[in-house]
Amino acid sequence: MFGAAGWEVLGADEEAYPEAGTPGGVLPEETDRKSVYVLGVPVGRGAGRRPERWAAQEVKDLADGAQLDLRPVRSSMIRRQRLQEPHWFVCAARSTHANRWVRWLFNVERCVGLHDTGTVLFGSLEEARLRAAAHSVRAPFPRRVRAHNGMRRTGAAESHQWVVKTTALSWTAGVLGIPAASGPWWLALLALVGWTLLTWWCATVVLPFVRLSMAAGDGGQSPRDEEVIVHRRQRGYAWLAALATSGPLFAMTACGTRIFDADTVLRLHLLLAGAVFVTGGVRRLARAGSRRPFLVAVFVAVLPVVVPALGGLSPVLFTFYGAAFHVRAEEIGVADVWQFVASAYVLAISVALTLFFLACWGYVQPLFRNRTLRLFLPIVALTGVMPLTLAWAVTVLDGAQAAGDVAVRQWQSGRAPDYYYGANPRPVCVTPIDSLAELPLFGHRLDPEQVYGSFGVVGGEVTLWDPLSGDAFPVPSDAVRVLPAGEGDPGAVIPRSCRS
Repeated sequence: MFGAAGWEVLGADEEAYPEAGTPGGVLPEETDRKSVYVLGVPVGRGAGRRPERWAAQEVKDLADGAQLDLRPVRSSMIRRQRLQEPHWFVCAARSTHANRWVRWLFNVERCVGLHDTGTVLFGSLEEARLRAAAHSVRAPFPRRVRAHNGMRRTGAAESHQWVVKTTALSWTAGVLGIPAASGPWWLALLALVGWTLLTWWCATVVLPFVRLSMAAGDGGQSPRDEEVIVHRRQRGYAWLAALATSGPLFAMTACGTRIFDADTVLRLHLLLAGAVFVTGGVRRLARAGSRRPFLVAVFVAVLPVVVPALGGLSPVLFTFYGAAFHVRAEEIGVADVWQFVASAYVLAISVALTLFFLACWGYVQPLFRNRTLRLFLPIVALTGVMPLTLAWAVTVLDGAQAAGDVAVRQWQSGRAPDYYYGANPRPVCVTPIDSLAELPLFGHRLDPEQVYGSFGVVGGEVTLWDPLSGDAFPVPSDAVRVLPAGEGDPGAVIPRSCRS
């Protein structure tokens, strides 16, 4: 029964004990027998994060189906096979169809994993074939079964160190593209020399992971005393890996510096480094095994996403930008495409801060495994809310207000302000169609010879900004004629008056 289920009987113990004693002794048919089996249940992909509970449930289901008095006593992981043993994919057996083309197509699909059952087995190839029963197994990469069984497995700490070293060296080599493209010839030469040295150093870091090792074969020797033979071919693989990591970064940095500027390229590198940091932290948090810290972190981190979404996304920017001109967001005429771009910007900043918080939580969460330290988790969560909200306010709100102040200073200096999601005022000349005295100006003064800033037509009214007084007032769009003054492009000169 256990063999049919694909389980291995690791041990069996059967003992007899009397259910009740009689003066004449215990008859054989009155003896109750108790058998204890130690079963090896392979953990499949459907076990999730609770393999012990999943294995116990599998035993209960088998007992219920066979109507046996069988119950699990204890369930535990014998070995963490994911970290130390090869894995195999259970798939359908090879096709025996009469048509060779159908048979060939099925076998090709089988090799690429289209006929996998979804079960992953760990251990040697012989153990995997024994547990697969009627099915077949395939290696993660074909034609290397022996290499798969005998290859060296790296630990988690060693892999992390290798990734950190390679990433740091590659990024440092890539940043050297800035002086190579923007500096004088001698600085470009030094940058190329530095890039070559860092690439060589990166190749030495990668080399231990692509070299071939062969034991000396003497009995009684420790594995530490093995003889390592490094071939030129493996050195070539290390150099190829180093060039594949540092070369594209160096080339993109040099080209980006020539097209844009050094500051933009440096911000791009910082953005990529932040993406690596966030990816590692979120991955740690997702693999922590407990959903509660992840849900708490998501709840705390989603606040800067919910707040702007409840109040609207694009008006958040236009409100603080228009405050510099004393104009409300409802009075600024912005095209739909610019509103979408502004909303996407606010959402991108919010999501970036959310992922950053989740990454930090993933790195800090292992420090609170102690039961006493878990009491401080709410304090840490509330403390994380404050810098997260402050960072969102400084990035989005203060950034929009600073852009409005810069636009006012540009206008006062006689230059058209820069673009800001279609909300920047344009220099215009306003001429009344009928009598000037009949215009509803609500206490404001309209000078046909003065250049005003226009925020577009909203609700049948055009909002004008007076650069002399700094106030804004609406005018009916059907009562005035609005003409552009000057070119209106960012940085263009604004005419002093409409006569010019």
